[in-house]
Amino acid sequence: MDHVPLPQRPPKRRRRREGAAPAAEAHDSAGAAAAVPNREGSPEPDWAPKTGVPSFAPDVKVVRWVPGKCQYEYKDHTADIQIHSWGDSVEECFAWAALAMFNYMTPLKRLASSALSAKGSAAGTRVPGNANMGTHEDNDEDDANDEDREDAPATEPNVGHSFEVEAHDAHSLLFAFLDELLFNFHTTMTVCNAVQVLPIERRGEGTWRVRGTGVGERFVDGVHEQGTEIKAITYSAMQIVERDEAEAAANEPADESNPGAKRRAELFVIVDI
Repeated sequence: MDHVPLPQRPPKRRRRREGAAPAAEAHDSAGAAAAVPNREGSPEPDWAPKTGVPSFAPDVKVVRWVPGKCQYEYKDHTADIQIHSWGDSVEECFAWAALAMFNYMTPLKRLASSALSAKGSAAGTRVPGNANMGTHEDNDEDDANDEDREDAPATEPNVGHSFEVEAHDAHSLLFAFLDELLFNFHTTMTVCNAVQVLPIERRGEGTWRVRGTGVGERFVDGVHEQGTEIKAITYSAMQIVERDEAEAAANEPADESNPGAKRRAELFVIVDI
């Protein structure tokens, strides 16, 4: 039996839907729509949420990160790190603990200079974020060397975050306060270098509330230095110490190396890294 080829049907012509562009035109238009360049001179990615910078409340102290004048320290702990902060009030201790947390994740000393370097780059290229990353010991030495130097010039913040948290006691309030700032960092990449904490409201038994505002810059990988990521706040060995003025002045610390022993307040909190 001879092989007889089957007749081939002519190719089917697809009718173009009304209002649809030809394939070539659609490809060109899609490519043009996707090509959204970064804003010139800005280290922020275009996906970053465009939020305004909140204002600080009047007549309430704003704690700003200044080289050589930081009221916190890092204490070694098994697999984690302990933040120790001190000040004239518990609210000030809260603010310094927040700045210590941000400084551990990215050196605040080079927060503005890293962004300015990126803006001044002629090619607009970005280097790996950890290319020049130093250790926290190096940062501590730098801070000590800056004590005799004038305050670093303040830079205008471009992002900020106002918040309010509630808890049932002082320890859970500190946890909620730091956890709110850490959550905001992981979701919006906002790094605060100035924090204001309003007076803590102790509204009846079991209800504590605090409101605050933090401002700074948005962390951009490849522009800002990478420190050590803080994964969570813990309750482990958490302490909040309050003293009246006379008690603080008369206090004779057993450990002379404790810089917060003669201050009105100090706190200790361990963070998971």
